[in-house]
Amino acid sequence: MVTDKKLRIYNSLTREVEEFTPNSGSKVFMYVCGPTVYDYMHLGHMKTYIFYDVLARYLTYKGYTVFFLMNITDVDDKIINRSVDRRILNLLKDSDRRISEIMNNLEIGLEYMKDRIIELVKSGYVEVAGITDLRKQLIELEKKMSLTEDEDEKRTLEEEYASLTDRLTSDSEIRISENGKKIIEELLARGSRLDPLGLAREFEEYFREDLLALKIITVTLFARASDFIPEIIEVARRLEEKGYAYDTVNALYFDSSKFEDYGKLSRVNPAREYRVYRIEPDPNKKNDADWALWRKIRKGYPKEPCWSSPWGLGRPGWHIEDTTIILRLLGSQIDIHGGAKELMFPHHEAEIAQAEAYTNIKPWVRSWIHTDVLTVNGKKMSKSLGNYITVRDALKVFDPEVLRYWVLLTRYRHRMDLVLPFDPDPLNPIKPEHLIETPIKQAEQGLERLYNVIRYARMMPKTEKNLPGTEEIRAKLQLAKKEFLDAMDDDFDTPKAIAALHDFATSLFKYCQENKEINKNLADEIVSVFRELGSILGILQKDIMKLDDQRIVELIKLIVDVRNKLRQKKEYALADEIREKLKNIGISLEDTPSGTRWYIS
Repeated sequence: MVTDKKLRIYNSLTREVEEFTPNSGSKVFMYVCGPTVYDYMHLGHMKTYIFYDVLARYLTYKGYTVFFLMNITDVDDKIINRSVDRRILNLLKDSDRRISEIMNNLEIGLEYMKDRIIELVKSGYVEVAGITDLRKQLIELEKKMSLTEDEDEKRTLEEEYASLTDRLTSDSEIRISENGKKIIEELLARGSRLDPLGLAREFEEYFREDLLALKIITVTLFARASDFIPEIIEVARRLEEKGYAYDTVNALYFDSSKFEDYGKLSRVNPAREYRVYRIEPDPNKKNDADWALWRKIRKGYPKEPCWSSPWGLGRPGWHIEDTTIILRLLGSQIDIHGGAKELMFPHHEAEIAQAEAYTNIKPWVRSWIHTDVLTVNGKKMSKSLGNYITVRDALKVFDPEVLRYWVLLTRYRHRMDLVLPFDPDPLNPIKPEHLIETPIKQAEQGLERLYNVIRYARMMPKTEKNLPGTEEIRAKLQLAKKEFLDAMDDDFDTPKAIAALHDFATSLFKYCQENKEINKNLADEIVSVFRELGSILGILQKDIMKLDDQRIVELIKLIVDVRNKLRQKKEYALADEIREKLKNIGISLEDTPSGTRWYIS
């Protein structure tokens, strides 16, 4: 075991900042909860995954060999529900249908069918004949429920919501909306599968594409839950043998009362908190907080996907999937387990109970590292509030490095708020262009300022002379590097690390203005250090100039010269127009006391 006395990390289990002590010398075994692949990655997910990428990058920078495992949850009710939604739209695309007809076609019951129709109505994909403004009423009630903290008011709103859904019967006629027809036609045109595992593969691919776009490249291995069904069954069977699990008509449950340490990570009272976190209700459970290791196929619910087990046809529970994958691929004890803070209870508590009950090894995880959530105007990102925006949409407006930089301006275990100039809702959701008026735009400017350090070092006239202030700037560069690494060693304080780079930028810009040129060796050192430190954060890695044709370079210089002459003649409107048109094609101008500089942005 090696202790890194410099690197100190906040451990959610102990609630203390501790020296990092991996179990196997310089090898680090790290696991992060991956996505449930039924939809696109949104900005809240992005915040979490960017941080763990930086964590892995920094451990590698410090000389560790990191095995970074991430699961892919491809067996889950959310995936099955989305698959059923697609099949309902496919049935409706050519003609209206009664609910009973769709139920018979899909072999599902009325209560489950009503839930799916309601979700499709709220999404604006289907309409119910004879019930006007149903979508608007459902959305408004759901929004009120999400915002109120008064239990009596919430109960009243829930009763109103239930009365609306009760208007759906097996004889209700459903029709597809124009938006729903467009969606299903697009899905069929691109060959999207409608079955649950096919849908999961599709969104897994989108997830991996988004990771690559964001330069999240440190994951060693992705592991799908569906590839570990025999292992999951074996772990569940062993837990039952050891007395930690019991069989019921609906599921094989883990008995939370048998694990004395249950709740030690989140420090919550499971008997109370299960209500808050909506753990599945079942009168057959011994304790309210017990969870399913294996869920049997219920009458009226979708049958696929399912597998044979000692407890009958069914599917694994969510918690047991992650535990089994870790035990199978990383062993009985790991160094780091990461995930978003909202997974701490019940998901991570369940993982701990399962693993430590199975192995008798404590602690199962040496360091629990959790990221805090991203909110929008102070509210958690949610489709029900319409404040949900995907990474794909954000990338239509901002460069991936800008999104990374923006995320890292907030410390990973602090809440981050995206401030919008309006309050979105499902009837008026966030669009990509709305992001231009947010702090992400300011982050873009901050990142450009750091890129200007590299631009100045690359493009200013060079000299072999030791100019006044050169050694002082060289010392400040090394100080910036030390402050950057010290900040990263202090529980990954990325805002402080970035601030160290900006402090150096201020000194360098002053040096350049005073000298009009730069020492060649110093310039090379600056570029090297900024590239090196930037690589830890996944920024400052782009080429700042891609023009090879000297004739094009001379043409740009000519345009800049013409613009300067227009400014001397006080023809500012035309000069500004030239500047804006150059910017639109990716050539930015910067007017400085020593003249106009240009660069490829």
